[in-house]
Amino acid sequence: MGNVVLVLRSHATLDEGVGDLLRERGTLGIWEVSAREWRAYFSGADPEIPSALLTLRRDLELRWEDEEQVDWAARYQASLRPIAVGKRFVILPSPELENPWPGRIALKLVPGMAFGTGEHYTTASCLRAFEDLPSAPRTVFDLGCGTGILAAAAVKLGASKVVASDIDPEACEVSRQTAAVNGTPFEILEGGADATAGRFECVLANILAQTLVELMPEIRRRLADGGHLIGSGILLSLGDDVLKAASHHGLELLKRRTDGEWWTFLWRAP
Repeated sequence: MGNVVLVLRSHATLDEGVGDLLRERGTLGIWEVSAREWRAYFSGADPEIPSALLTLRRDLELRWEDEEQVDWAARYQASLRPIAVGKRFVILPSPELENPWPGRIALKLVPGMAFGTGEHYTTASCLRAFEDLPSAPRTVFDLGCGTGILAAAAVKLGASKVVASDIDPEACEVSRQTAAVNGTPFEILEGGADATAGRFECVLANILAQTLVELMPEIRRRLADGGHLIGSGILLSLGDDVLKAASHHGLELLKRRTDGEWWTFLWRAP
């Protein structure tokens, strides 16, 4: 019996929200052909799925296709390639891949459903923001950890205490696998900004802009004096909202970068 495939295309990057909706609707798997084209496999064509997607993103081009039975996981695995990020990192989207750049810090991922594969601009730009820090932080809180790739990077950069949290239990499980394959032990908690106590030299928040604004008071309480906040996952049009919230809580903007669609900001606490 063949699969039914929903082909998604857009002129803009397909993001976490689209993936979450596809998973909620029972996709058997998602093949990310490129940042702007995905193929989502289903056991049958459901007309409510395109309607729901267009409610979420009106820029999507959608069509159903019949396709002979394929091992979508194997296809996805075969498409994986090492990804060089910034000056120091290489992301290996599968533990089986060899590091083609031995001088770079390798971050291995277990292919899964969580957000944060390193192919998306926001994840990669958070790793680049690590390179902008004046020194490697000793304590790090990764809020909305996804795959846990940023938490693993923090450990590899020498952090002695790293805590990661996510409200998605599946993301927490993938993060545990990421910690294991990288040999980078870090604490993983299910929850949000209040999942842990204490203060950290660096807080990572690769989350949606509205969530970042809402959590800014709690995030500020988690930042040590002189600590740094790296915020990403912020659509270009919502950047000012996030900057105002950060400024209101006394954070100094040190650096910003964008790909024309997403912002990544680096702040310092007084």
